[in-house]
Amino acid sequence: MNEFLNKSVELGSMKLSVESVLLFFSVIAVAQLVIWLLRLLLRKFLKNTNFAEGTRFMVMRLVRTVVYVFIVLIALDTAGIDLTVFWASSAALLVGVGIGLQNFFNDVVSGFVLLFEGGVRVGDELEIDGMMVRVERIDLRSTRVVTRFGNLIVLPNGLISGQTVRNFTQGENATMIQVDVGVAYGSDVAKVKEILLEAANAEPEVIRKSETAVLFNDFMDSSLLFSVYFWIEKPFQRKVIASSIRFRIDDEFRKNGIKIPFPQRDIHVIQS
Repeated sequence: MNEFLNKSVELGSMKLSVESVLLFFSVIAVAQLVIWLLRLLLRKFLKNTNFAEGTRFMVMRLVRTVVYVFIVLIALDTAGIDLTVFWASSAALLVGVGIGLQNFFNDVVSGFVLLFEGGVRVGDELEIDGMMVRVERIDLRSTRVVTRFGNLIVLPNGLISGQTVRNFTQGENATMIQVDVGVAYGSDVAKVKEILLEAANAEPEVIRKSETAVLFNDFMDSSLLFSVYFWIEKPFQRKVIASSIRFRIDDEFRKNGIKIPFPQRDIHVIQS
């Protein structure tokens, strides 16, 4: 029996025996039990904390990955495998893999940053590249978001952490948006201001109605430019709310004879 266990095979500079292989898998088996117990204890501990579900998931994933790496290294060392030889022989391969997976590792690190920093959380409503989305899930490499049209989009975590993202959920519970409109020269600007204020405040989704404001922005080439600013609590519906206000503005402008101009050009034909 001992002769069978001591029977070995040489692979280059490494020497493997039946005993070392059995010892390796024994360490892995015991380690699996340890990991199972550790995950059970960690899950119970995290349930008693205020961590979000996504954060708990990332902590579990991080702990499991670190433990697995240490276990494999310990098992290889216990089996008598020279790890220095292994690393030396695979150095070039690891460099190539590292270069090829640099974007992957960037997304993974960004995922940890997003979860532990707390700047973006599950359920937050964000504006990314002018697109309104709601965060459904933050995974190890990517973040799943849903648009206002119900489309599911998977975004790399590096894209979110590497650019300016507008978070409508965190911070104040209300968001100010605006509607711009141009009126013809000669219009009653006081009446225009009154109509804009009434149109915005008539919208049920507009809050802080006393803070609704109208600004006379500029004298344009063919119009007087105004903006009405108002507060809402549902930024995900801001386009619908703004559209409803525009309908009211157009209706009131027609009733009061206020014109919204459009660019016009005079063409002079010269005959020679």
